Amino acid sequence: MPEGPATVLPAWGRTVEKATVNGHPVLVYSERPRSVADFLLSARRWRGRELLVQGDRRLTVEQHEAAVARVARCLAERGIGPGSRVALLGFNSIEWVVSFWAVQAVGAAAVLGNAWWSDGEAAGALEQARPDLVVTSRSVSWPTLTFEDLRTLVDDTGTDVPLPEWSEDEDALAIIMFTSGTTGAPKGVLMSRRSVVANIHNLLVLTGRLPSELPDEHPGTVSLLSVPMFHLAGIQVCCTTLLSGGRLVFLEGKFDPAQVLRLIESERVRSWGSIPTMVSRVLDHPDFAETDTSSLTSIPMGGAAVPSELRERIAASFPGVKSRASSLYGLTEAGGVLAAGSGKDVSGRPGCVGRALPVVELRILNPDAEGVGEIQARTPTATGGYLGDPAGVADEDGWIATGDLGRIDEDGWLYVTGRVKDIIIRGGENIASAHVEHALMSHPDVQEAAVVALPHPDLGEEVGAAVVLRPGASTTREDLLEHVSGVLASFERPSKWWRWDSPLPTNATGKVLRREVQDLWRARGAEDIWPS
Repeated sequence: MPEGPATVLPAWGRTVEKATVNGHPVLVYSERPRSVADFLLSARRWRGRELLVQGDRRLTVEQHEAAVARVARCLAERGIGPGSRVALLGFNSIEWVVSFWAVQAVGAAAVLGNAWWSDGEAAGALEQARPDLVVTSRSVSWPTLTFEDLRTLVDDTGTDVPLPEWSEDEDALAIIMFTSGTTGAPKGVLMSRRSVVANIHNLLVLTGRLPSELPDEHPGTVSLLSVPMFHLAGIQVCCTTLLSGGRLVFLEGKFDPAQVLRLIESERVRSWGSIPTMVSRVLDHPDFAETDTSSLTSIPMGGAAVPSELRERIAASFPGVKSRASSLYGLTEAGGVLAAGSGKDVSGRPGCVGRALPVVELRILNPDAEGVGEIQARTPTATGGYLGDPAGVADEDGWIATGDLGRIDEDGWLYVTGRVKDIIIRGGENIASAHVEHALMSHPDVQEAAVVALPHPDLGEEVGAAVVLRPGASTTREDLLEHVSGVLASFERPSKWWRWDSPLPTNATGKVLRREVQDLWRARGAEDIWPS
């Protein structure tokens, strides 16, 4: 297979030094790759090993690199190169992964679209990002390549081309990832190569899998990924698996607990990257007791707080997960994981999410008498702002506000106690209350709306909509649900409704007090309150 770039293999080290990035003082690793595409070179030592598995399809490391090179040439022939943007809008697949690496190899930026978006949300996000090309199987108003087209290139084992050359510009844009902002529609976060590399470097140090420290006989980890690739957790698992000689297993189609169990048993999965809701559904599945899950040693979970009851259940149900479920705490705007802890570390500390990673600094802003305040972070993984607002997410000293409340104890353990921002986390998906409220308020019969998080035994939280109708209106909740279905993704649509016959509570400036609505609703059992 053609070698492509004739470069020295990227260096990976643990030594941390002080540096100035974007005018801010931060901690950085002295020896580090300068480009996300450099990961492809580090992975070459694992040739011969299986890397990607989906259904009956299996790609080795060298087959993966060859497929990346072919897709990269296809992108280049379409004029994609440094400074270009390529949107990836689809669910997890081998073609999605190959496309992501091909975009990095040609020096472009990957725009990661949420496959669950409604057509309206997808159109709005693409209009923000203005990609030069969209890789998708959906109908969009932009130049496209379909995932079906790319499968032909991926499977074309008779054609070998070298990887292209790429620059080592750490500040070049690598990824645009969308996150739900408190002000409404999804916002595109700008992530540089430096940000992505530093985040992955942190994770490799955390797990003891720096490429430079792994022996040739390192077995690698078989990882099952049931979270989407367009989430930061998906990118993290994809990168760390490539770099450490592991195998990445994907589901076929949507999340299915039965399929998860079959794959854990047949592929001898050791690590299952998931969210609490998915783990609960697998534990509740009737096939669980009959399935051999003894290979599983780790269940890293993100996307929502992990209840202590679930941790205990995991420890009792998965014999191989001896240290119990680990914890990762991060923020898209901060570029990734900020703190982490093993299951053993956090299980005896309720609310604890771990300690700061090596190049991450944490502090609590304006702590109260119990030390609780807003969690802030300073790190080289910090992103470069939002689409249309590239001013950056950090303050003049480099600190990023997480929007979460918490405290740090004397030993450096971080505890998350609540949220400042109005975000609902339903089954691992972030939903901006303001975004759902805007959709409801577009109905001519809706006078006021407040969208809040209500507890849910399986999803963690669900979307509750408190609505005040205009005088004389007879609109039903079914009418409202139909109205918002055209603009909201399925996971964003309210599942509980409360029709108010009086104005919603507000503060002195007239702003609706969502927290008061939420407290009142929970006190009434968090059930539907919509008189017929």
